[in-house]
Amino acid sequence: MRLRPVLFTLFLLVAAAGLAAGVYVLRGHMYAHEALPGVRVLGADLSGSGATEAAARIERAAAPRLTAPVTVVAAGHTLALVPGTVLRVDAAATAAAALQAGRGSAVSRSLALLSPRPASRDVAPVFVLRRKAAGALFARLDGYGRPSTSATVTLDGLQPVVHPARAGTRVDQRAFVDALDRHVATGHSTIVVRYRRADPPVGTDAANAAAAQARSVLSGPVQLRYAGTALGSLGPDRLATMLRFEPRGAALATAFAPAAVADAVRPFVRPWRRKAVNARLAPDGTRVRLVPARPGNDLDPAATASALAAATYGRTGRIADVTLAPVQPKVTTESLRELGITRKLVSFTTDMGVSSSNRIHNVHLMADFIDGTIIRPGREFSFNKVVGPRTAARGFLEGQEIIGSLVLPSIGGGVCQTATTLFNDAFETGLPILERTNHNLYLSHYPLGRDATVAWGGPDLVFRNDLRHGILITTSYTDQTLTFTFWGTPQGRRVVAETGPKFGFTAPTMNYAIDPSAPAGSVKVVAGSGAEGFSVTVQRTVFEHGKVVRRDSFRSTYIPDASTTVYGPGGHPPGPYFVLPRV
Repeated sequence: MRLRPVLFTLFLLVAAAGLAAGVYVLRGHMYAHEALPGVRVLGADLSGSGATEAAARIERAAAPRLTAPVTVVAAGHTLALVPGTVLRVDAAATAAAALQAGRGSAVSRSLALLSPRPASRDVAPVFVLRRKAAGALFARLDGYGRPSTSATVTLDGLQPVVHPARAGTRVDQRAFVDALDRHVATGHSTIVVRYRRADPPVGTDAANAAAAQARSVLSGPVQLRYAGTALGSLGPDRLATMLRFEPRGAALATAFAPAAVADAVRPFVRPWRRKAVNARLAPDGTRVRLVPARPGNDLDPAATASALAAATYGRTGRIADVTLAPVQPKVTTESLRELGITRKLVSFTTDMGVSSSNRIHNVHLMADFIDGTIIRPGREFSFNKVVGPRTAARGFLEGQEIIGSLVLPSIGGGVCQTATTLFNDAFETGLPILERTNHNLYLSHYPLGRDATVAWGGPDLVFRNDLRHGILITTSYTDQTLTFTFWGTPQGRRVVAETGPKFGFTAPTMNYAIDPSAPAGSVKVVAGSGAEGFSVTVQRTVFEHGKVVRRDSFRSTYIPDASTTVYGPGGHPPGPYFVLPRV
């Protein structure tokens, strides 16, 4: 009679198992590609979510946690850190983990699916470090710790002195990242940075070994020899000036500095040394001769330093064989030959007119800066870049410049004659003129409408070499004239220029200026010549083998040479005015 309750119980269990299996199959099919009930990430319920939806929910749940500042305490320093600057959530990887949560044994899966209120399954989010930002943060935190100091060796005369290493501290990066992960996951508001011991790259034992090596190096003189010829010797005192202690990984090596070796050894090999000679272009009449380059011969500092090291380490009986090596010229014969500069193209001369010795000096100095300039095909020439600033420190003297209608003292006076001469060479060569400005006043000793003015920080003269070959600019001058000559390879160019009539005449009217260097409240009138202002246009046509390659025009407008009323500080000119530079 007792068997019936047992059988009844077994029946109920089997039925329940069958029912569970049936329900599991049904609900398991429903959640085949979705998170199981009760799965949560950062508090967000992902039940029934597919991978894409789960990833989106994870992103939304992580956003406020990644933007909420956390307090970081590091070696007595406190800073606020927004976790999202160094950390981001990998939503796809986290979603994949969430979809696998609870899919363990069949029984556990059955219980999860059967339970009307399944237990919460919190899945840890997957975070990824933003390496560049994290690296900058770790460097900052390392700065709050104690830096390690490598051991070093210095020389006190001939005696090596060891300065011991000192261990420091560095941020425990793994512990910091774990703490930051926990902050985002749990909302903890403070992270205390942990530091760990950081040994220096070079320890004290390595420095002691280097010091012992240095004592051996400086134990006696080294004999120098070149090609079997004894040159003399370097004593310990001189060897010490060349000796260096260089970190190489965890070691501290003794080595001779090549530059110091060169200074010490070059005098011994002076008879064998020979300077390299650059190739150069030598204009002669109407042609250009190419003078070839010549290689030189000089000490090889690196090889000689190695020989000295071998000698002092005892491998060659303290005899060092000095090495000389060929020295190639900076300008090779081939590089100049490729420019194709063979003939005279154009030459243009301007007269100095009435010039002071200072002005003549400045013109000659600027011409020297320009002499020998090579403009490669397609490249531009800028007067200001080639000549540079006109200052007393660079050798320029006081001359004159035109400001408004006034001719005033100025360092570097004469620059406009140099620019005008150069402009006319470029004009006659048929080159594209990219930038050119005429003088304020018409100066009769220059070709009408073909003058050029330049100023440092102001107008420039710029033209481009559009020829197939390079252009060489050479200079010649006297106290009365200035000449620039362009050399290259003729390619059938011919330039035809036509200067039009003057037009747009303007009568002189009083100009006004303020002179900051004049006495306060002063007023004076500087008389002008009274010449009218006008405009003029120069037309240029450039032919190449009879065909027109360029037509352009250059318009110049000159102001009247009027009188100027100059006011001191505090003055009130009745009309438009300009300000003179302070003296």
